[in-house]
Amino acid sequence: MLKKTLILLFFCLAFMCFSGKVLAAKAYDLSEILQIKDQYQKEKNLVAYIKVQDKFSLDSFRVAKAKIHQEFVKNNYENATAVDYYIESIYQHRMGNNADAENDILKATELLSKEDHYLQYILLSNLAFIQTEDGNAIGAISSFRAAKKQAILLNDGYSQLVVDINISDIYYRYGFYSQSLYYLSQSQLIITARKVNQPRVKNIIYYNKCENYFRMGSLDSLKLYNSLLKQSKDYSPSLYTYIKRTDYYILLLEHDYSSTINELTKARTDTAYKYGDIDRQNLADAWFNIGNLDSAKNMLNLLLNEKAQNNHPEIKSHLYEVLGEISEKQNNTQQAALNFRLALDQSKENINKLVLVGDVSSKMKMDEMDNYYAQQDEIYRTQNLWMKLLAVVAVLTIAVIAMFYRNTKQKRHYEKLLFAAKKEELAYINSHDIRRHLTNILGIIDVVQHSEHKEKEYLQAEEYLFRSAEELDKAIKNISEKLDN
Repeated sequence: MLKKTLILLFFCLAFMCFSGKVLAAKAYDLSEILQIKDQYQKEKNLVAYIKVQDKFSLDSFRVAKAKIHQEFVKNNYENATAVDYYIESIYQHRMGNNADAENDILKATELLSKEDHYLQYILLSNLAFIQTEDGNAIGAISSFRAAKKQAILLNDGYSQLVVDINISDIYYRYGFYSQSLYYLSQSQLIITARKVNQPRVKNIIYYNKCENYFRMGSLDSLKLYNSLLKQSKDYSPSLYTYIKRTDYYILLLEHDYSSTINELTKARTDTAYKYGDIDRQNLADAWFNIGNLDSAKNMLNLLLNEKAQNNHPEIKSHLYEVLGEISEKQNNTQQAALNFRLALDQSKENINKLVLVGDVSSKMKMDEMDNYYAQQDEIYRTQNLWMKLLAVVAVLTIAVIAMFYRNTKQKRHYEKLLFAAKKEELAYINSHDIRRHLTNILGIIDVVQHSEHKEKEYLQAEEYLFRSAEELDKAIKNISEKLDN
């Protein structure tokens, strides 16, 4: 499980490098990163840049550390001291000085602003990884708890699900399988809600659920998630190990120990399979169950002598217990008593941790409830604001429609009045101007027609006739213009 956690850490950091758009092949310039105006994007690219440097040898990383500091000074970077401590913590961790690495991270977090959520998240997550490696479950859960708060403030779904996966791993170590499954399910909900397209993350969740169901003895659930792993489209090296390991988990729950031993024996020489302590432990259990006691005892003693188990009483308790049963079967009562006593000591240490883990778990539940109620309150406030806005819009809409209707009605009324006025004006022009000029013309024509000297009368009346005709023409044009208007 420790190696699984470290693999997850590596994957998480690799994703950060990718998401920060910092590729080693492009030789991203640090000075350009420090010139980015957006604080969040600057920090994301900066962390990704540091992780790229961390992939090289320890000597190269030490040189890069000094150059990064020079760039901080040159560009007057505001978080220079805090990030220097963060880089130093990475260096100390690679040197194996976890206590110094932890102190450096704590110093860095104290220097950062409370509003600097991304760097706080990175530092707290790294602190949790170191504490997990040291077997400090309480510290690790507390750190992950604080990191999750920062991820929520960032509204970063991927960061939240990574924290949930790692919290579930810690609960798994101490036998809180229901709690572990709960956080894995929370991760799945985030993937669905945020539409996170990360097949490898899904594989990690499926595999971790297999681990929990194996320890719980839930064969049907184990088979379900084993089949989901086999349906995955992501053909990464880790997936191969996940499938092979969960395959023999099924054999163990079916008590087919001989087939389990055959599969584990093949896995030891399979270069594509990541053979680890968990496989050795399961191999020892299988040997014990088929009665191959000496092989089981040798493997268990080998595991107990490894440094990786020093901080994990939950594992050592099981190892000593099986050794006690082996000694008992071999009629070595004195050694059996010693092994059982050592198992009991480890169990007591584990129980003390379990109480504290449970207390932290309760606090995390309270945090989640607080966050839930805060989110619901925010949703209520948003909905209430929208309702008020809709009410205002509805009132304004009604007012606009009423005004439009009133204006339309008034416009039609005034148009009727105008039409009536124009009609009267045209009637007046028709009855006065046109008829007057027409009467004049007709009168002149009548005088000419009844005169004995028509030509003389016409010459005398010609000017009046022409003038009346012009006036009539003007009156007709006037009416035509008014009709056009």
